[in-house]
Amino acid sequence: MTHDWPGNVRELENAIERAVIVAKGDTLKVERDLMPSADPASSLSAQVGEVERGAIEAALTASRGRISGSSGAAARLRLPASTLEFRIRKLGIDKFRFKRPQA
Repeated sequence: MTHDWPGNVRELENAIERAVIVAKGDTLKVERDLMPSADPASSLSAQVGEVERGAIEAALTASRGRISGSSGAAARLRLPASTLEFRIRKLGIDKFRFKRPQA
């Protein structure tokens, strides 16, 4: 009950079922190695998010913070501008820090 479950309900059900099958005695104990890791740094989605963040930030740097247009970050990433705006918000990127005054 004190473990933060990072998986879905079906995975939890399977882990409990497995624990019941292998249980010895009257007390149900679930071994920690049967539970998925709660370490977000090791998850695939966290790794993909970091790669996505890097690509978006590089495109924003190259486009001087411009999102749309032929020289914008969306064109560089081959994404619709609305999709790029959504991903910027989702990742919490401050797009305004990439804007540089033109010389």
